[in-house]
Amino acid sequence: CVQPPQVRKVAKEEVALHNKEDDLWMVIQGRVYDVTPYAPFHPGGIPELMAGAGKDASNLFTAAHPWVNVHRLLERCCVGVLAE
Repeated sequence: CVQPPQVRKVAKEEVALHNKEDDLWMVIQGRVYDVTPYAPFHPGGIPELMAGAGKDASNLFTAAHPWVNVHRLLERCCVGVLAE
């Protein structure tokens, strides 16, 4: 994500709307990602990504990929940060 003050704050209600294979957002470690363009390249396939669609997928991500720097991997997919 871009640095403040340009960071967009995204409500969890908005994230929840993006829960389909062709419109797939998730929250990982407080950042909101639109992983739709990444989905075809995900090694676990789209069904694995759908488990975190439209919600906070931090625990799912960390359990499957504890060694991966998600922010670096998905930086181009970052929509903003989860609003508190």
